[in-house]
Amino acid sequence: MDRSKIHSAARLLAQSRQQGRFLNELPEELKPATFADAAAIQTETAHILDEPVVAYKVSGVDPAQVIWGAILGSRFLKHPAQLPAADVPLLGVEAEIAYLLKRDVAAGDRSLTIEQFDAMTCVVPAIEIVDSRFLSYEAAPAMDRNADFMSNGALVAGDPWSESVKTDFPTLRVRLSIVDQILAEAEGGHSAGDPRLPALAFLRAPHRPDHLPAGTVITTGTLTGLKYVQPGDTVTASFAGYGAIEISFTT
Repeated sequence: MDRSKIHSAARLLAQSRQQGRFLNELPEELKPATFADAAAIQTETAHILDEPVVAYKVSGVDPAQVIWGAILGSRFLKHPAQLPAADVPLLGVEAEIAYLLKRDVAAGDRSLTIEQFDAMTCVVPAIEIVDSRFLSYEAAPAMDRNADFMSNGALVAGDPWSESVKTDFPTLRVRLSIVDQILAEAEGGHSAGDPRLPALAFLRAPHRPDHLPAGTVITTGTLTGLKYVQPGDTVTASFAGYGAIEISFTT
């Protein structure tokens, strides 16, 4: 995909965010054919918006095939968080485990072991807010959604769990709730089994960004499935033995 088409696709997605106008899908001539195209559109969109990328959502456990969505600085929120519901009208929520990099990751750091990963990260509890620049999240082509920061609307992060036991997380009990209504409960609900595996695959990926600064957060996918809420709701993700984080969607 040439630079002019990458820029044109990114400009449409950036304008959608700025103006609150939704797209049916990207025009045929601007559609990403590969994830490399989608990632380039993400990078250009962040540049047009003049936003730093401070975190990533990742999916997959094969370094050659892992995909990611950039999370912008303005959409990285600390617990307890508030966000206007109108900014993320899809209002999809997921409880997740994320990892905070304690040191820079360089281009040469693509053969990290799981032990090295454990030594260089802290566990961070997270709620991902799923949103879309497209009129229909479900109907939009998958690669278009990948170009749209992989449908990330925001990420809420709690304080790092510096004393956590890494092996707790394949069997961690998690609850997603609104006041006294349980949206989802799971024990070891991550599709990869161990949530470290997608983050490690991302760091090993030959096509990831070459430099990831200390402080970057990598969130690894849902433990509870994707659930939908309403304007005015306060969503709480509770992690057994570790506490809870929340976000309120203001009207």
